[in-house]
Amino acid sequence: LRRHEDTVGLIGAKQTGGDAATGDLVIFFDCHVAPQKEWYKDFLELISVNYRRMVIPHITALDIGTWSQKAGVAGLSQCYANWAGDFEWAWDGTGDMYMGMISGGLLGMSRRWWIETGGYDVHMMGWGGENIDQGIRCWVCGGEIVAAPNSQVAHMWRIDAATGARYKRV
Repeated sequence: LRRHEDTVGLIGAKQTGGDAATGDLVIFFDCHVAPQKEWYKDFLELISVNYRRMVIPHITALDIGTWSQKAGVAGLSQCYANWAGDFEWAWDGTGDMYMGMISGGLLGMSRRWWIETGGYDVHMMGWGGENIDQGIRCWVCGGEIVAAPNSQVAHMWRIDAATGARYKRV
């Protein structure tokens, strides 16, 4: 457990956690997710093939009343940046395991790749944009981003008053 004396923002906190990791993998999951049974198997297999891989799970929907995965929701994992530089989800997917970007809060990589790429941009204070920054950094540095076909993580989407953001955006 690492604590900061002063506020460092989400990215600063993730950087501290990633840098403090001692295992072979560095995995980030938002606090509003529920990894499903055996979610880690694809991460282990895909990263063992290439240590320069970033792995994104299949992201499904979370029922916040039961903290379980909603049945019948297809989910997604394909992410990309459009020509305006904005992050997008490919809701139907491409059928290809490779993708252009990472999801901001659900990803894994080898600790070695975390160290080689430098992790996150430490000048980012809030969330938003780290997925594009780290995604581009991964590709430019010779890595790859892949979808984990069997790894499911249920995510709380902001879809109504109960799940909406309760803070003002600056």
